[in-house]
Amino acid sequence: MNNQYLKTSVMENNKQTNFQNADKMADDPCGLSETARVFLSESNIPRRSVIITLENKFEYNQIVELLDSIMYQKKLMDSYGLDGINNKWDLDKFPVTKTDTQMNGIQRDIQTYNETVKQYNEYCIHLGLEYGIDIASEMKKGCKILFRPPVTS
Repeated sequence: MNNQYLKTSVMENNKQTNFQNADKMADDPCGLSETARVFLSESNIPRRSVIITLENKFEYNQIVELLDSIMYQKKLMDSYGLDGINNKWDLDKFPVTKTDTQMNGIQRDIQTYNETVKQYNEYCIHLGLEYGIDIASEMKKGCKILFRPPVTS
């Protein structure tokens, strides 16, 4: 599979410069392109976004489903005191349970959240390999990876 659907951009001080190795389809303003805005602090660190336009609607729906599930479960984790930015637990917010059944339910919620995040990460890596992008190394560089739905004609 070639990289005809790959579009990268560099964001510096809220000014965007496009470096395009893509077809005209990647310039279509629909889908996730609105979420591709990167707000930088006052630093001059260039940021890059890798936008992958998926060829299959099923692949995009899978990503959306997993992400929706994570966002729903994240609200529950926030109520349990999980700080998602620092990956620390605020023990003052963690609920005090009265029975083992309640504690088992909390443990099950945490396990479900962790499994869903793992599935999402594995699926993103799978899509990256399918479309010729090493997502792990791009993320280590500070790049944002964005998936777009297929362009319908």
